[in-house]
Amino acid sequence: MKSVYKSINWIKNIYRIRGPAKTRFDYLRLDKNERVSNIRTSFLKNLLKKIRTEHLTAYPETEKLYDLISRKIKVNKKSIVVTAGSDTAIRTCFDLFVKPKDKIVTISPTFAMVDIYAKLYRAKQIKIKYDSKLNLDFKKLLNCINRKVRLVVIANPNSPTGTLLGKDEIVKVLKKAMKRSTLVLIDEAYFGFSKDSCLSLIKKFPNLIVTRTFSKSFGLAGCRVGYIVSNQNLADKLFRFKPMYEINSIAILIATEFLKKKMDLKYINQTKEGKNYLIAHLDKMNFDYIDTAANFIHINFRNKRNTAEKTFFKNKVLVKGGPGVKGYENFLRITLGPKKDMEKVVFVIKKIKNL
Repeated sequence: MKSVYKSINWIKNIYRIRGPAKTRFDYLRLDKNERVSNIRTSFLKNLLKKIRTEHLTAYPETEKLYDLISRKIKVNKKSIVVTAGSDTAIRTCFDLFVKPKDKIVTISPTFAMVDIYAKLYRAKQIKIKYDSKLNLDFKKLLNCINRKVRLVVIANPNSPTGTLLGKDEIVKVLKKAMKRSTLVLIDEAYFGFSKDSCLSLIKKFPNLIVTRTFSKSFGLAGCRVGYIVSNQNLADKLFRFKPMYEINSIAILIATEFLKKKMDLKYINQTKEGKNYLIAHLDKMNFDYIDTAANFIHINFRNKRNTAEKTFFKNKVLVKGGPGVKGYENFLRITLGPKKDMEKVVFVIKKIKNL
């Protein structure tokens, strides 16, 4: 038995933390870029009426969801693989493409699970970092792509920086990668808050994979619904790695209803209104901030940074650290939402300013 444990000792180098024991439900949750506003009670009541015994007792039926996603993004459903959130979508790509000692190129900082998967799959990870102005070292990114690199992973927009690579830059990456037989995964988890997308490039670049989620612009983080989009050849291969059933029946029902009602567009517009309200007040109060291409903003609290975090918490508002880049230690990241929720943020910031 000791030899068995010895063979898996490498896993000790992967640090994972458990979730908080105390619920976050009693707070205004602006720390994880989730949906801020409540879903309308009337919508929830209608949703509950549609839950049948079969949603609990029968195995999930996914094809209707595939059809709806296909119509929404105007892509053949054979190019789509539904997954349990975009983190599972990313993992599925690692499952197929990455073997121990394979080289992968990622940006840093980025979605935490990318670093976790790199370690779990024992890949040789090359991290491309941001400078003091939050500009990605794009030249280094391109130079790192060679025939030994199996996969390039780019979140676009990226979190926690909130930055965005333009389509021209993505095309340069895809062209270089295609010449080197390297696959490129573009994680578009925050698509919707930014309209930039690489989806139209799938027909042109057979090495492109795009992942998306219902967690952000739809605000369904608790449902764990996401999907992969690629050319039909790659999508077919990725589909073979799916579990027996991609997601559960309740998640399918909720995602289906949200797609039918175009709930993402409503929430995106509400969030934009809230963002404009917050920025207008930050300008009035002379706060420095970093606007982003995602659903969050970074605010510079200078020497009051720790006080600000404590003050938000005392007022039952959860916030997070800033972009995660050296030089931005005094920034806090605040998830954006509808105006009524941003009014509370402004109220707390005014308190902080007067401390």
